[in-house]
Amino acid sequence: MCGRYVLFSEIDDVRPLLSRRLGSAEVPVVGEQSGSGMWRPNYNVAPSHVVPIVRPFRQRPTIGPARWGYPPKTVFNARGETVLSKPLFRGSRPCLFVMDGWYEWTADGAAKQPWFTSSSDGEPLLVAGMCKLIEGQLYGTIVTTAAPEDMAWLHHRMPRVLVEGEEDEAAEWLLGTPTTAAQLAARPGAQHWPQLESQKVSRAVGNVANNGPELLEPE
Repeated sequence: MCGRYVLFSEIDDVRPLLSRRLGSAEVPVVGEQSGSGMWRPNYNVAPSHVVPIVRPFRQRPTIGPARWGYPPKTVFNARGETVLSKPLFRGSRPCLFVMDGWYEWTADGAAKQPWFTSSSDGEPLLVAGMCKLIEGQLYGTIVTTAAPEDMAWLHHRMPRVLVEGEEDEAAEWLLGTPTTAAQLAARPGAQHWPQLESQKVSRAVGNVANNGPELLEPE
């Protein structure tokens, strides 16, 4: 599940969101070469793409590039219930994926129908991830959880969306203790999900070469 997602929000719009939720006055960009285009609208983010993630660097949250999917088999998802105990993720650290929503497919006769799930208020989602430096390259994977009952029709798994509350899960995940991270990873938190909505979108999203806002329009 969650093999494609969307990030069209501009970095200047996301930075205030990160500052608010992480309790940090500034969330700088690090590790990006000038003009590399790490943060640019992408309506069809796929495994192996270089994407922006948020991770602690020198004791403060920063935005930087990572390749989505751990080698050698491009492992782009990790079950929250087991991610902290799997050998593949040993030495990994919590990070955040920023997305405007993600794609999922359902059966529609002989074809498959893609759906786009996003927050009903239009605010970007902060999703739990893990990252690790491997042979000089930073890789990331998205942490998944069991979908709540009202989302299970779409898929039984979904990204572990980190919700805002008295204790912001994004800050706890990124900056908290290993014990806190383990508890968050294993806890679905279905009762706290932000209001999510899913809509049918163009089947053209199935081809990763297709990219543009038209993908979010129904056929």
